[in-house]
Amino acid sequence: MSKKKQDPIRELLADLPPALFLGNPTGTVAIMQDKVVDAGGDPDEVLAWVREHGGYPDKTFGVRARQGFDMRPKAPSKHYYVVPEDELQ
Repeated sequence: MSKKKQDPIRELLADLPPALFLGNPTGTVAIMQDKVVDAGGDPDEVLAWVREHGGYPDKTFGVRARQGFDMRPKAPSKHYYVVPEDELQ
């Protein structure tokens, strides 16, 4: 019997496109929390699953755009999950 039995959260995460350029460690994928929610996932349940499988939550840092004296509002941080690639196979 396979050690990785049917797991709805694994299937959900494996079907989502990974986020690029977030600086996550080699051997992991970053999956945006808003993509999980859009796909019908519960962020708290997914976070618990991610932690159980060696991953962790992280977030982007908002950046303030500056052009001359124009100080635009800071972009909000975006939350994502860093998941070991092996756990999604």
